[in-house]
Amino acid sequence: MEKLKKGSSVPLYKQLFEVIEQQISDGELKEGQQLMTEAELSAEYGVSRITVRKALELLVEDGILVKRQGVGAFVAERKMHRRVEGIMGFTQNCASEGKKAGAVLLAAELAEPTVKDIENLQIKSNEKVIRIVRLRLSDDVPVILEEVRFSQKYAFLMGQDLTTSIYQMLADQGISLGHSTMEVEICYANEEESRLLEVKEREALLVTKSMVYSQQGEPVHYCKNTINLSRYKMTVII
Repeated sequence: MEKLKKGSSVPLYKQLFEVIEQQISDGELKEGQQLMTEAELSAEYGVSRITVRKALELLVEDGILVKRQGVGAFVAERKMHRRVEGIMGFTQNCASEGKKAGAVLLAAELAEPTVKDIENLQIKSNEKVIRIVRLRLSDDVPVILEEVRFSQKYAFLMGQDLTTSIYQMLADQGISLGHSTMEVEICYANEEESRLLEVKEREALLVTKSMVYSQQGEPVHYCKNTINLSRYKMTVII
């Protein structure tokens, strides 16, 4: 067992994340294998259950583990990753196809940050995040369920018309986008996604998780898009 370094500048939950990730990479933990319980991991590595929970949360966010309600955490099946560079907002994307972009605002709020938010947006654990959820429309047809998360630095967005282009709002403030990274995976529609995207429950949907940076390399926002595959096609240029 690899010991965690309690005097290190690297937080304990991050060290535990890296240990478990390495065990999976080395084949010590196999696909589909159940991990020890939070209590067992806490005793094994001499850390609090809160530390263990944060590490597991991060592993689940990254798709390395999956949680099964009332059962525990399991090693996820391996997924292909492809890095996609280049930034085009939904509004611009629609315009390029000769379609009209629209949005239904579902939520706009100050929210508590997740472990992933703290890392992605480079914020402190006591800072709030701006959480915006929208149903994106193309010619009035629902295509994407979008959740965008910004640091409080972008609180000016809360006073804007969030049914229009957020990227245009950023541009109006002199914020130029530089590059992004994207993860792509498949999920299956739950009740809410089924209703909003007008698909059957358990129908396959495309999920993209993007991190967008400014031209100065600073994090701007994290975005999760849940996409109706029957209404959206993605072309990757490599």
